[in-house]
Amino acid sequence: MKAYVSVDLEGLPGVASLTMLSPKSPQYGVASRIMTKLSAIIAKELLSKGFKEVTVADSHGYMTNLNYLAFPRGVRLIQGYPRPISMVTGICSEYKAAFFIGYHCGAGTIRGILDHTYSGRTFYRVWLNEVPVSEFLLNSLVAGEHGVPVAMVAGDSCLRSEVERHSPWTVFVEFKQGVSRYAAVYKSMEELIDEIKARINEALSLVEEGVAKPLKFNCDKYRLRIEFRESEIADIAETISGASRVDAYNVEYYLSTPGEALKLIELLALAGSGLQYLKQLMQ
Repeated sequence: MKAYVSVDLEGLPGVASLTMLSPKSPQYGVASRIMTKLSAIIAKELLSKGFKEVTVADSHGYMTNLNYLAFPRGVRLIQGYPRPISMVTGICSEYKAAFFIGYHCGAGTIRGILDHTYSGRTFYRVWLNEVPVSEFLLNSLVAGEHGVPVAMVAGDSCLRSEVERHSPWTVFVEFKQGVSRYAAVYKSMEELIDEIKARINEALSLVEEGVAKPLKFNCDKYRLRIEFRESEIADIAETISGASRVDAYNVEYYLSTPGEALKLIELLALAGSGLQYLKQLMQ
């Protein structure tokens, strides 16, 4: 029995500022320690519940935020970027359940703490079949493509309504409440750890009872629409086979699976980053 744990940073308690998000940020070390501590606690808890293997996917930024030395026997750690299907690399039918930790709401959410969808630098908003997409929703659909239910999501309170709307069987743990995009309120770590352990039990019961289900859209094709922050990125995006330019900032694609959509999103995020770097060189 195997569990998959994808861990992001922006939805974690104790993280509210841009000063905490990347290795060059002055408070990054604080965020990295929080991320490592919670990830290790969750992995150990899942192992204690009978899982023989827990895969932890380091899923923020350069995806090398977790301290490898903190994890016990039975944990497989995925690190590094770029990698196929990003935050859910390696997920497959071998996993009994997935757990999304430190997740945040999608771009454009009022009082969404550090809100964005995959690349805040490249994308303004993303839709799949006219549904606004967050990292939670797209990653859940990719897990569902492989028959894996998302048993628990823990993160920003603004994400709760989306989880309840699309995946009502998924247990939600509130890590923080956004006051503004760069301010949040959170409980003590001790309180949250107690809550996480209790809610993991609840989530696993729902999986065992068959209540927790793989998330799927009832469709044959997926229409991905991306609104880019700058029109020159859309200029690049429309050169991909099958692309349809909607306007200066929006490009659409028709794809067969959520996994294909996620791969394309990751490719375009990298292209956008490359273009930003090129522009800096030209100035």
